[in-house]
Amino acid sequence: MAREQKPEQSLNEETQTKVACPYCGSTETELFSLFGQQLLTVQYYCNRCRTPFEYIKDDAVLHDYAARKEGPL
Repeated sequence: MAREQKPEQSLNEETQTKVACPYCGSTETELFSLFGQQLLTVQYYCNRCRTPFEYIKDDAVLHDYAARKEGPL
């Protein structure tokens, strides 16, 4: 049996880490910068309340960033 291939968009959505905004609780957030005020933080932006916030780096965040860089040309 052949496996069904999913569209690229759904693959990207599955690999993205859902980071909740600490202010409004929304997961409508996006990675803004790989470097925050400290070396161990990254900056995210909440599209719902339009507030930037910092999040502690982990392997999932770095993997998401690498996947975006390798995205469609």
